[in-house]
Amino acid sequence: MIDGSKIKAIIKRFSSMEGVRGVIVCDAEGLPIQSDLDTETTEATAAYITSLIGRAQSICDALKEGALAFVRLETEKGEVMIAPQEGLNLIVLK
Repeated sequence: MIDGSKIKAIIKRFSSMEGVRGVIVCDAEGLPIQSDLDTETTEATAAYITSLIGRAQSICDALKEGALAFVRLETEKGEVMIAPQEGLNLIVLK
């Protein structure tokens, strides 16, 4: 598992990029570990994204496409980038 200082560094690095509205790191179950957003937004976003990751992984498995590496959603407000990694999910709202 990655330590707290590395998680803070990841959030700081992504937060400093132009156009980034928020960064969330959560565990594989969707529990937020660290975020630069308010608590309510963090918890709701982490829960929805974790559900989406589970569905996307099921699709990859059904299509025999291998492991899910990255998901990018384009929305009216911008984009949501999701990188599931070993036990952690990185969510960037841009």
